[in-house]
Amino acid sequence: MSSLPFPSWTGEDRRDRSRPTSPHTHHLDAVFTLARTSEIYDEDTGAHVLRIRHIVERLAIALGWNTDDAELLGCNAMLHDIGKLYVPPEILKKSAGLLPHERMIMQMHTERGARLLAGRESMEQAARIARSHHEWWNGEGYPDQLAGEAIPIEARITAVADVLDALMARRSYKEPWSFEKAYNEIRRLAGTQLDTNVVDALNRCNDDGSLSQLFGLSDRCALRDHA
Repeated sequence: MSSLPFPSWTGEDRRDRSRPTSPHTHHLDAVFTLARTSEIYDEDTGAHVLRIRHIVERLAIALGWNTDDAELLGCNAMLHDIGKLYVPPEILKKSAGLLPHERMIMQMHTERGARLLAGRESMEQAARIARSHHEWWNGEGYPDQLAGEAIPIEARITAVADVLDALMARRSYKEPWSFEKAYNEIRRLAGTQLDTNVVDALNRCNDDGSLSQLFGLSDRCALRDHA
């Protein structure tokens, strides 16, 4: 993968030294450690959660959040898939479609992640994200079939970031999508799976092409069509 415009997982570089010291620094360090553990079976270890952090922060600011709250949200969003620690690696790494019982096990990562984080005041927001980031705007998601604004806003923001990352990241089984193609797909999901307001904010976030740069892509690059 191309060099990413944010820190690696090693030593002091885990923290973005271009930023002043944050009141969330110690919380961020703890989250980094947990989030990296949740990515242990991922071919893109660590980079996925760092991209999620950056995208979520940008989305929150575009939606009117102040910088400090957006930074904390981005930090907590890195734990969205912490419940996958409880999913057997043979299911996590399976390239073919999941069988019904495997899909049920996979979907349980939301509840298990929330339980893992519950009971800690500093992790309340992270627990809401872990539980609800697979809820759909139309109520057809899981685990609680929440709909619309009943879905925590933190989870709605993280859901858009997670879909963007799934489409734009390079994987062994697919080429990365351009931002334009990924955004068009996300726009198609607005109002059914995703919150339209958050989707609108996503387009504003890439005015300078910075989201594309997270994936080592140029907005002008030619990519194969995977429609």
